[in-house]
Amino acid sequence: MKADLQVVDNLFDYFRERVDAARSDAGLDLSPDSTLYLAQLLAEQAHVAGEPAEPVTLAELHARAAAAPPGEQARTYRALGDRALYDLGYFEEQVDRRLVTRDYVASMGTAAYARVDQVLERWFAAAFGDLFRELAARFGDCVRVVSGVRRVHDAEEDVDHLHETWLRTGDEAIARKLRRRGLLIPRAPLDA
Repeated sequence: MKADLQVVDNLFDYFRERVDAARSDAGLDLSPDSTLYLAQLLAEQAHVAGEPAEPVTLAELHARAAAAPPGEQARTYRALGDRALYDLGYFEEQVDRRLVTRDYVASMGTAAYARVDQVLERWFAAAFGDLFRELAARFGDCVRVVSGVRRVHDAEEDVDHLHETWLRTGDEAIARKLRRRGLLIPRAPLDA
């Protein structure tokens, strides 16, 4: 018997649905632009997940951005904000193992998005409207949404793994776990 795999047309739509659900579950009212931004950030991170990251600290990114011309400054501060948001939302446990605190990472991300807003407003006529201002002001809420997406994603993977194991083994204990999660798993026939 072969397990059904979830197939999505594109990662953006996949994450948009999960960001909307996580935002709703958390009772947060983010703007449509911020909601779409979070979905795009997660889709971009999924594309680069297997690629080795350049080992650059948040402080090094900040130093690069501060010394750059306006266009590069906006891009680098945005990368800093995105990294802080993604790390806190998806890899909170790893942040806890570093020498920096979550508060430090959050303050770096908040300040980076605020700086993107300032640079864009000054040099590029507020090309993104209030998007980066909202990301800065509601950084903690954005982290909660990304974290909510991670929890749903982790739960989906867990169910998929359990289902595949049950299909291979027919283990009734695994079938009970799947039933508790709402899957309709047939009961093993009674031996006659």
